[in-house]
Amino acid sequence: MSNDNGLVDEYEKLESLKKEIEQKEAELKNKIIALAREKNTEVLFGNKKKCSIKEYEKVIFPEDKTKIVELIKQQGLYEKFSSINYLKLSPAIIKGEVSQDILELTKKEKAFRLSLKDI
Repeated sequence: MSNDNGLVDEYEKLESLKKEIEQKEAELKNKIIALAREKNTEVLFGNKKKCSIKEYEKVIFPEDKTKIVELIKQQGLYEKFSSINYLKLSPAIIKGEVSQDILELTKKEKAFRLSLKDI
């Protein structure tokens, strides 16, 4: 088993660092929100930047979407709110499981995905 010039180890180190940074970012975000609430303000200032804090409503959909999809269809809203599922359509295009008309409107290119696993 060769070491591959330390590239995998460096990639793993960066992935780990990225996770640490994302965790620290989430913690800081929560502290900023708490401070803004405490000060009853929507703007906080640093030395070089200002931070705008806006509260908004986020919709949480049920895990089982069967009922909501059924209601949307019954109320004639399905066409308005439905969209293409690219995660399902892409493999069908790659496998040639769609019509030639659809294939001609798309193109394929090579891409790479890296994943790390413990040895």
